[in-house]
Amino acid sequence: MEKTFYDSTPFEYGYSSKEEILENMNSNLKEVIERSYGKTITDVGCGCGRNLVYSSKFAQKLIGVDLSRQSLDFAKKFIQSKNLELVLGNNLDIPLKDNFSDLVISDGVIHHTGDTVRAFNECIRILKPGGLLYLAVYKKYRYYPFLYKYIGVFLRLLNKTKVGNFIIENTFVVLHFLMYKIFRKQKLSIKETRNIFYDYFITPIATFQSKKDVDIWINDSKCTLEKYDRTNGNCHVFIIKKGE
Repeated sequence: MEKTFYDSTPFEYGYSSKEEILENMNSNLKEVIERSYGKTITDVGCGCGRNLVYSSKFAQKLIGVDLSRQSLDFAKKFIQSKNLELVLGNNLDIPLKDNFSDLVISDGVIHHTGDTVRAFNECIRILKPGGLLYLAVYKKYRYYPFLYKYIGVFLRLLNKTKVGNFIIENTFVVLHFLMYKIFRKQKLSIKETRNIFYDYFITPIATFQSKKDVDIWINDSKCTLEKYDRTNGNCHVFIIKKGE
C-alpha cells in the first residue's frame, strides 16, 4: 500500500500521557465504550490509537483499522493490549466481515475519505444488528470550513514546493505552536502542534456535513439516531443504532 498523508504526518496529538487522553475524551464516546463491556469494538480510522486506550479496558475484542502503517505501528507500541488487533485497511472498503462489531467508532474520519456516504455505509455494514456507531464529523456551518477552503488552499499549494515547505515548517508551524502556548495555555510539544496544523490545513481532503446530511444517511441505512450532540468544537457527534 502506498504511503499516505498520515504516514508522513501521523496525528500524534495528546500522547504525552494516557491520563491526559482519557481526560480529554468526548463523554459520549466514553459512554458508548462503557456500554460495550465484554463485546467487540472496532475503531475505523484509529490513527495512532487515542480511542483505543479507553476501549482496551472494556472490549473483549478490539480492532483498530487505519490506512497509515506508520500510525498503526505507533498505536501498537503505545497501547500494548492483548485484546487489540490492528488492521491495515481503507474506510471505503473495510477488510472486515458484515455484522462483525457491537460498537464501531468513526471519530473524525469519514470526512477525510473523499466519499463520506460510502465510508459511512461501510461502518454500518460491519456493525451488528442493534449495534452502535459513534460518528463524529466536521460541521458544515462553522468558521473552520472557511479557513480550510480559503486559507488552507494557499497553504496546501505552498507546501508542494521545497521552499514552501521550509516556510511552513519554520514560520507557520512555529506560529501555531506559539498560539497554543500563549493563547490556549496548552502545554503541547511543537511536534504535537505541527501535527494539528497539518491535520487542520494541509490534509488533502476535508468535507463538511450538516445534521440534515447525516440524518439522510441514517434514514437511508434504516438506522436510528439515539443521540445528537452539537459539541463546542469543529465536529458534531451522532450515536446511531443499526436496525435489528
